[in-house]
This record gives sequence, C-alpha cells and structure tokens, in this order.
Amino acid sequence: MIRAELAVAAIALIASGAVASAQAQTQTASVEPTIWDHNGSVVYLVANGQSREFHYQKPRAGMLEVGARPGSLLFRGEIDNGQYSGTAYIFSPHCGQIPFQVKGPILDDDERITLTGQAPRLGRNCRAYDSSTSNLEFRRLKPNDGAQSQEQFTAVKAPRVEEPKSEVPSTAGSELASTPTAQPPATSQGASVYVAGKGKYCKETAVRGYLDCFYASLDACEKSNKSANTRCVPNPNSGT
Repeated sequence: MIRAELAVAAIALIASGAVASAQAQTQTASVEPTIWDHNGSVVYLVANGQSREFHYQKPRAGMLEVGARPGSLLFRGEIDNGQYSGTAYIFSPHCGQIPFQVKGPILDDDERITLTGQAPRLGRNCRAYDSSTSNLEFRRLKPNDGAQSQEQFTAVKAPRVEEPKSEVPSTAGSELASTPTAQPPATSQGASVYVAGKGKYCKETAVRGYLDCFYASLDACEKSNKSANTRCVPNPNSGT
C-alpha cells in the first residue's frame, strides 16, 4: 500500500514538473511580431524573452529619403519591470545609422511606448558636435489597422546600413522630436565617441566615432562580425 502511494506521488511530481517546464518554455518563447505606428511609419515589434526589437516595416516617405528601409533596425534592447532600455538609431543619407541610448516606460495598458535619449548631431565629416534630447513614441495598431501590414511580413528585408557617400553636408534624419542639450561624451584623447550598449567589447560602425557595444568578450565580437570584416575594440566606458 505504501509503495503504491509513493508511486502515485512520484508520478504526480513528474507531471507537475513537466507542466512547469512547458510553462517556462512558453514564457520565454518568441511571440508573433506586433504592429505599431511611429510618427506615420509602420514598425513591428519582435519580442523574445526579455529582448525587444523594433524594425521598420513601411517607413514613411521622409524616412525612406534618409536611408530607412523595410526591415531596418530602429531599436534593440530589453524590458524590465515595465521599462524599455537599449539602443535606438537615427538615419542619415551621408552617415548611415547612428546609435544612441534610450529608455522609457510602457503606457496605456501596453498600447503605447515612449523612449527618451540623447541623440547626436553630426557635422559634414559625420562627427558629433552636439547632442539633443529625442523622444520616440510607439502606438500599437489595432488588428484592423495592422491587417494589411501583417500580410507583408514575408517580404520584409534584412536591416541594412547605408554606406557613407560623397562629402556633402548631411543632416541626420529621424522621426524624433529634439531640443538642444548637453555636449557628447569624450574619450581621454579628446575625440568624441558615442557608445551604444554596455558590453565589454564593441564593433566599429560605418560612422567614425560610433561604437556598438553588445559583446561580453573579444572572441564573441569577432565571431559575430567575421563576415563583415569589422574591427572589435574594448568598450571605452567599461574600463577593460
């Protein structure tokens, strides 16, 4: 009798463990992208565990002119306690995609997201000479509003960075509202450098003075960017 009770208890324990494992996998699994409006552009949000990414799906005309394309990365970061934090990108036809740090809350029952950060201002040589406070607002589209956009997910292209062109004065294009504020950070050598991410190692971008720092080790950075032949360097803010 005792053996039978122990066997039943063991079966129940195994079953409960399987259910808990299945629930954990469901919580961390990727979900279908959702459709959002960003100042007239249609973007989609990819959620995978704590990770969050906004990509353009149908950039408005003004964003197409400065280099945004279907699939272009607009934001990469994570969510924690109802707050987004990570790296956003502005676009320039001359300088490509320029990263900067942003953070902000989820509002209106997960229907609106507002991110704020210091966006760089670029000179004709693609070097930052100033920065400004920029706000990115995302409003979730209702199923009917996003139905047409959902049909085009299969046609979305991979993100691309525009290559710098001839030396013509450029103004970084974005869908951000800006007002002048603080100066950009500077390295010990006096050159302005913008750092996106908190990893110990960074990859150099197409824009001089901008680093994408999302790598825990030099090896991880080099492996991830081997095909692009991109140079990896220590994060100047990590003290590595």
